[in-house]
Amino acid sequence: MRALTRKKAGEIAKSLELEPANRAVVEVWLSLWDGDGLPSRDKLSPFKFKAFLPDILVFDVVPDRSVTVRLAGTRFLTILGTELTGMDWIASAPPDYRAERLEIISDIARGGIGIGHRRIDMTLGESYVCQEVMLPFAPSTEGVASQVVTHVNWQADKFLQIKSARQATGTPMDFKVVPLA
Repeated sequence: MRALTRKKAGEIAKSLELEPANRAVVEVWLSLWDGDGLPSRDKLSPFKFKAFLPDILVFDVVPDRSVTVRLAGTRFLTILGTELTGMDWIASAPPDYRAERLEIISDIARGGIGIGHRRIDMTLGESYVCQEVMLPFAPSTEGVASQVVTHVNWQADKFLQIKSARQATGTPMDFKVVPLA
C-alpha cells in the first residue's frame, strides 16, 4: 500500500468533480496538513472553516463502532428542526442503511475522501441534487476517535422548502470513498 501524503490527497481531491464550495472546503483541509499524514484534530478549528460553518457537520468516529455528531452547522438545525449535536449518527439513519453508513464513515476516518449526492425534493418547484464531501482528521493522541468533517452544498435559496428532512439524513443517491493511500 502506498503511503499517505498531502500531495496524493491533493491529486485525489483535484480529480473529483467537486462543486466550487466543496472544492474550497477541501482546499482549507489541505492547508491544515503539516507534512504528510492527516491533519491533526487540533487543527480542526471552526474559525478556519468559518465561511462554511452553516453547512458543516463534524463527527467523532470510532471506526466500526460509533459515529457521534460533535458539531452541526446552523443550516442543519433550520432544515431538520432539531439539534444534531451529540446525536448517534448511525442510529439516526434508516435501519437498512445503518451498517453501510458506519462502514463508509469508518473508511473515511481511516484515510479517505467521501463524496456523495442526495436528491432533494421540494414542496415547490423542481427537485435538485446536492453534493456532500467528507474529509478525515487524524485520531486523537489517545488513538481512540478520529474526526470527519462533512460539508453539504445546499442550494441556500431553496433549503427551507424541502419536503422531508429524512431525505437530508437518509440514504444518499450515490456515495463513494476514495482511499488516500
